[in-house]
Amino acid sequence: MSPSYKTAFGSFLKTEDLQGKSVKVVIEKVDVEDVKNDDGVERKLVAHFVGKEKALILNRTNCEMLDQVTGSDDYASWVGHAVVLYPTTTKFGNKTVPCLRIRSAAVAPPPPPPPPVIEDTDDDPIPF
Repeated sequence: MSPSYKTAFGSFLKTEDLQGKSVKVVIEKVDVEDVKNDDGVERKLVAHFVGKEKALILNRTNCEMLDQVTGSDDYASWVGHAVVLYPTTTKFGNKTVPCLRIRSAAVAPPPPPPPPVIEDTDDDPIPF
């Protein structure tokens, strides 16, 4: 995928910044910050990531996921946790719009090995 001009503007992450890929990040800090919008300025919870220029404005859905991932609703305790950011879509009114979501960076354990096959040495005609 070629770079887009859409990724060059702003200090907050947008779906275009991930170029359709999931990205593992480590939370460096989470603060309440003044964020400009069409109506002026609004206080928002913002996550910054180690080694990354852009931060993520956290919505309730992403905060609830961070609570699940870290085991705490205290956003100061989210620092140092690794998470995965990924692009997806959500319903906003009657439209489907792009969004960024968070999931655990923990690797799922491998599936258990299949049970061993036991040879039936009995001459029993019942096939189980």
